[in-house]
Amino acid sequence: YNEYILSFLMITNREISDIREFMEESNNPVFLFDDDCDGTCSYLLLKKFYKKGEGIIVKSSPSLDERHLGLISDKKPDLLVILDKPVVKQEFIDKIKTKIVWIDHHPVQKMKNVNYYNPRNNDSSDNRPTTYMAYSVTKSDLWIATIGCVFDHYIPDFIEEFIKEYPDLLDRKPRDPGEALYTKRLGKLVRIFSLNLKGKAKDVRKSIKALEKIDSPYDILDRRTEYGTMLFSRYEKLNKEYECLLEEAKNKVTHEKLFIFIYPSAATSFTSELCNELTYLYPDKFIIVGRKKDGEIRMSLRSKRINISDVLKKALVGIKGYGGGHDYACGGAVKEEDFERFIENIKELIK
Repeated sequence: YNEYILSFLMITNREISDIREFMEESNNPVFLFDDDCDGTCSYLLLKKFYKKGEGIIVKSSPSLDERHLGLISDKKPDLLVILDKPVVKQEFIDKIKTKIVWIDHHPVQKMKNVNYYNPRNNDSSDNRPTTYMAYSVTKSDLWIATIGCVFDHYIPDFIEEFIKEYPDLLDRKPRDPGEALYTKRLGKLVRIFSLNLKGKAKDVRKSIKALEKIDSPYDILDRRTEYGTMLFSRYEKLNKEYECLLEEAKNKVTHEKLFIFIYPSAATSFTSELCNELTYLYPDKFIIVGRKKDGEIRMSLRSKRINISDVLKKALVGIKGYGGGHDYACGGAVKEEDFERFIENIKELIK
């Protein structure tokens, strides 16, 4: 009966048991995880609990495909664990000669030869982050689980437990994720994690290795350890850059329903973080934040009221670009020469 009820809430008890069995039987798992807080926290939960395997962060791209095979070619894993990647190509799966566990919460994919776990298999509206499912498997490191969920704008049902254990980080259940992210000390911790995933690949790898060695949020916030101090220092440096861009964006806001903020490729990529905070500050607006890179505008789109996934799909018709994600939060990229026409399509669709 309990499993029947749970099947309407997330992945089932049986599925959680299956993931545990895969992890326990593996001697050399390799984790491929998305380069945001949800993907990273999912990895940290599994890595720290099972104490084995190697993690490889996968920079955002439309899909995990044959181009990424080189990431694991010399690792010889006996289990490949894919975390928080929305699309994995069948050609990639077919080239992997070992068991694959794929845990995700984006729109359901129908693939062969992969053990696929997604709460939307049971309920298409269930959008619990991948971190939530990883925590359901490990039941450890509550603070990391909370960071991953709140980053992904989801208040988990274990938030009261977190408040009890860390009242100085969050003193009461927030009305919405934005309150936790932008008015509480927990939000600073989320920002520290998030910004440490920015910048050069070698620096990001160092940050992830440091995060693997952190046992308490106070190791970072109070700089109690060498690794915590390193993470906090990187955050301080990148946060100055972020705050400058945020201030620039706020100064350009008008009364228009659609707000677009594009910044140059020379800057670190903060599109998702900027878009999220601007949406919290201006909840009535449809917000697009983009960065010029390699002849494209790579962007995040947010709205509290309009189904962005539907709008984006229609706006991309006849446009050189791609995109997708959740109902009210998407990412994508459009060729610079098509961007103006893309924006005109958006304006027409959200009238």
